[in-house]
Amino acid sequence: MQEVKIKVSRYDIFDYVVGNSIFDPIEKCIDPTKYEVFDTFIYDVEGKKDLTQGDKYCRFEREMGNLKKNARSMRPDEIDRLCEELEEIAPESLDVA
Repeated sequence: MQEVKIKVSRYDIFDYVVGNSIFDPIEKCIDPTKYEVFDTFIYDVEGKKDLTQGDKYCRFEREMGNLKKNARSMRPDEIDRLCEELEEIAPESLDVA
């Protein structure tokens, strides 16, 4: 596996959790035609294999999923504040083939 550095943007997180974008913020950092992002792994479409990710990735995806579920009942400023916090816990690198 190869480690790839990424930088997740809170604006991409916001767009995803409120439904303005269909792309997971991590998916925007990597090639979405080559990889699909899931809760605990990234699927390599070309290699047809699951690429297991670390705890930081899994925690980020879990917390972002919770925010996406609850965003409809929240004010935009609350969502923005949580997106900023999610940006801080986002993984800085991924293990990809």
